[in-house]
Amino acid sequence: MDNTNRPYGTIAGLMDGKHGIFSGIAGRNLAFNRQFELNGPINGQGLSPVKDMRYGVSNIAHGGCGVIAVYNALLLLGNPHRFHDVIAWGDQKAAAAFGLLGTLPWKAKHLFQRLGYTVTAVTDEALFDRHARDADVCLFTFWNQKGSVRQGMHTVCLQYRAGAIDVYNLSNSRAGVARKPSLKEWTASGIGPVVLYCVHK
Repeated sequence: MDNTNRPYGTIAGLMDGKHGIFSGIAGRNLAFNRQFELNGPINGQGLSPVKDMRYGVSNIAHGGCGVIAVYNALLLLGNPHRFHDVIAWGDQKAAAAFGLLGTLPWKAKHLFQRLGYTVTAVTDEALFDRHARDADVCLFTFWNQKGSVRQGMHTVCLQYRAGAIDVYNLSNSRAGVARKPSLKEWTASGIGPVVLYCVHK
């Protein structure tokens, strides 16, 4: 994949050559994950072939929502990257508990800023829809059930289109893009919002 004519930075350009446990995991996983060739957005992290790709000391099906959100957002921004390179970034720079707890959300914010994008963090639910409509793409982190840590946390990529929201990788088993009328209605359905990162070109 030729990145030389892109106006924005690339993940490969941000990776360092340091050695250590995180770089070791990233290297081993990258060697394994290169066998998978993916095209287009990723939906359904529990579906083949993406579910078997390695992330941290586990796999994408278990903790890969954050790196999937980054991959999908870059694709929608017109700056596509190979998914195995995005995973390598996560392994080296952003995995929580070696990927067992997914990806630290603020690390994705820092990544997009370092790539040259403007990122606005929104935590006030009343402002979600206004900011999301103005953004080119968003990353949204939320608790699957408000008030319940045990139900887990999830991160998705979303984009306002034609008056509603396209949500990528909403669940492990959903193969297509989900459609939500608004973030206001979605958050009222019982999820627990954490942060909305709005990315602008």
